[in-house]
Amino acid sequence: MSEPWITECNAFLKQIRESMALETPDRLALVRSINRALHAVNHSILGWFQYANNPDIMSKFDRDELQEISDALNKFAEAFIEHDIEVTKKGMGKGLEELRREDQDRQSFYV
Repeated sequence: MSEPWITECNAFLKQIRESMALETPDRLALVRSINRALHAVNHSILGWFQYANNPDIMSKFDRDELQEISDALNKFAEAFIEHDIEVTKKGMGKGLEELRREDQDRQSFYV
């Protein structure tokens, strides 16, 4: 991961900032914004896994740097998961769990 990775991340940031700058987005723009944000987070997480699973890379960081990275990622993960739980509960209150089950029941099972 090098310059191309940073270029890709900057492109994601630009898209996210453009979405956030919309003054009164309609529902479709909001869904598109959610999708872009999740895609950007997924892209970043895949990169982090490549870093974290590579001892040659991780050994370059001293203990304080690893502590800083760990703290930042844990705070992000905690906030993200708490938000996930909150939205999931809202969705369940709107009957989305039942719709998901119905969709699973309609899916064919292939052997």
